[in-house]
Amino acid sequence: MSARPGTRRWLRASLVAGAVVGLATLARADAPSDQYEFFDLTTTVIQDLRTGLYWQRYPPATGVSFAGAAAYCASLVPDGGGPAWRVPSYKELLTLVDESPHTEYTGGQLQQKAIDGNAFPQIPVDLSYVTSSVYPGTPSGYVYTVDFHNGLPGAADATQSFYVRCVY
Repeated sequence: MSARPGTRRWLRASLVAGAVVGLATLARADAPSDQYEFFDLTTTVIQDLRTGLYWQRYPPATGVSFAGAAAYCASLVPDGGGPAWRVPSYKELLTLVDESPHTEYTGGQLQQKAIDGNAFPQIPVDLSYVTSSVYPGTPSGYVYTVDFHNGLPGAADATQSFYVRCVY
């Protein structure tokens, strides 16, 4: 039985499209494909299906102190009257670290990032992200931080400037 005219062309196009989809899938960061609720470019809040947490997808690109981070998150209005936004704990923020950093073009240069670039695109990484967890065994006023440039945890004086990604 011979194929109808155009059938081979459709099959070839389908195979090419499948290869493109396969390449796009391989380009994802290292987060498991089922970690986050479905999202698109307009999604501003993303749910981590493994922890149940809802994350601010696009945090402010300006630095704030620890107190400023708490005030900023508290000022956000929850969708549909949900729980109040807050600064994440150290353990919560670490759940966003991607163990296999990727390189992303941001602000006119290539930057290494240790966070899923699809779920959290174009995030600034020149400052650490602050947590609500106080760092023990240091002078008072130190808090845990997470550096999404390399995925490493840290601690810093709470009066320093940090980025914040709110959660509820």
